[in-house]
Amino acid sequence: MHHLRRLRAEPQGSLSPAGAPPNSNPRFFFWCVALVLGLLNVWARRNEVSPDSISYIEIAWATARSGLHQVVNAYWSPLYPFLLSLVFRYLHPQVQWEFTAAHLLNFAVYVASLASFEMFLKELILQRQTARESPEKSLAVPPRAVWIWGYVFFLWASYFWLGPVWVTPDLCVAVLVYLATTLLFRIRRDPGDWLVFAGLGALLGLGYLAKGAMFPLSFVFLFSAFWLSRMAGACFRAAALRVLLAAAVYAGFALPLILSLSAMKGRPTFGDAGRINYAEFVNRATRSVHWQGGPPGTGTPLHPTRKIFSDPAAYEFISPVQGSYPPWYDPSYWYDGARPHFSIRAQSGALFRASNMYLKIFSKSGALWVVLLAVCVARRKALTWGKFASGAGLVVLPSVAALVMYSLVLVEFRYVAPFALMLMLWMLARMRIVMGADPQLLRRFHLAVKLATALTVAWAVGRDLYAAIRNRPYEPWVVAQQLHAMGIPPGTDVGYIGTGLDAYWAHLAGVRIIVEIPDIEQVRFVAADAARRQQVLALFSSVGARAVVTRNADAANPTDGWRQIPGTHHFIWQQPWLIAAPGKT
Repeated sequence: MHHLRRLRAEPQGSLSPAGAPPNSNPRFFFWCVALVLGLLNVWARRNEVSPDSISYIEIAWATARSGLHQVVNAYWSPLYPFLLSLVFRYLHPQVQWEFTAAHLLNFAVYVASLASFEMFLKELILQRQTARESPEKSLAVPPRAVWIWGYVFFLWASYFWLGPVWVTPDLCVAVLVYLATTLLFRIRRDPGDWLVFAGLGALLGLGYLAKGAMFPLSFVFLFSAFWLSRMAGACFRAAALRVLLAAAVYAGFALPLILSLSAMKGRPTFGDAGRINYAEFVNRATRSVHWQGGPPGTGTPLHPTRKIFSDPAAYEFISPVQGSYPPWYDPSYWYDGARPHFSIRAQSGALFRASNMYLKIFSKSGALWVVLLAVCVARRKALTWGKFASGAGLVVLPSVAALVMYSLVLVEFRYVAPFALMLMLWMLARMRIVMGADPQLLRRFHLAVKLATALTVAWAVGRDLYAAIRNRPYEPWVVAQQLHAMGIPPGTDVGYIGTGLDAYWAHLAGVRIIVEIPDIEQVRFVAADAARRQQVLALFSSVGARAVVTRNADAANPTDGWRQIPGTHHFIWQQPWLIAAPGKT
């Protein structure tokens, strides 16, 4: 690797050249690649959403139409739907372009994440230079090489961990934690800048508004800021005053939401997502929807979805929560009364599942295993681990704390991506070249790192190109159009055989699912005799469902009156008089 071989000729004393991005040509190239691939990714997957996405989008529309108070929700954090509401208010996208508009917002946040990651990488390289290790036995990897690794791993992580296709606030969180970590680096270099501490408080406040999990992590950031300031030479009083400033700015962002949520719930809370997720994923309460109580110790629901039939189980939820699928518009309402509790056995199970998930995250695409193997081989003769300046570990302490925090409850790619990426670059930046190392081995190491990531990204790019060229019809949109053609106008209440979390057609059609038989109970509905099936369908009609939809072909028995929705894999059931007079309500 010619960059590594030129190392001895590079000045090691100047911080500015080392910390600056590579010259304009490589930087311009990487930015162009990142922007083009980001746009391709967004366009190819412009219709991809998740159940969480629908909730954020519907809260955003409610905010755009009815005011900022609609954004206050004890389960879904407000920053992302607020940003979406601005997009919807000024672009006024038609329903079929709504998901595309959300993805365009994500692309803008993706660009911001690249810029903020670049700032983090610059500070990381500067921090490495301040260690000033003796060059007698080893030399630092050239900054240019670290810059290239950073860009390559950012692109890789954007495809396999967290990218603009996720219509969730996680990319916003990534921007904010990159910037907050950058400020921790700056505090280590210059603890006297009050604006840096004020900026840190603002970033942490926005982080909490973006995702409730940032509330506990914010205190880890403040802890690190205090001790980094002390290690940089500030006295106890000066460090404490600066951290108090950061905390005050943070409180200015966080307190209005905390007070609003506490008033809404009638109890102190900074958000219920963590409490509910712990009850679901650790204490094994019913996940996502239709918690009716249990297991023992998890509390009693104050207002659960209403069970209206037992075999198969059917649940009604027509009021009081709005949304195309009320159980997921505000899960905190339906899970009021949940009481998470600690159990060694349950917590051990959660940690085991988290370990498996972290292994899966590391193994995604196999690229990181190749990089790890390359590091192990190169360490034998060419590389060694260096040190940062004292206290540098405090900069990545919040990232470590985030990985530990999520391991206690639930680990997902998008939750941990920015923290894992920063830790990975922090480890790579510590590497140093042993004096007398074989240049050919170094070249092979550098090539392995670049090819492992580049080839897997190329495969993902090819997949996106195929999806963009193929341009398959989006079935939920086809279902929505056909429902309108079959006399189901926006505002209609419908039933569903299945769990409505994936029923995106309901949002696109402007209808509300008010009653359903969840996925786990579908087999009982299919196995029931014709009389019982008709009894269930009649019950759906009696609670206000003007039609019943399913995508389970086995459940859609034609003898019961089911018809296939043209051009889709979905089926619809209606009372005969409604079919005969589709214009009536």
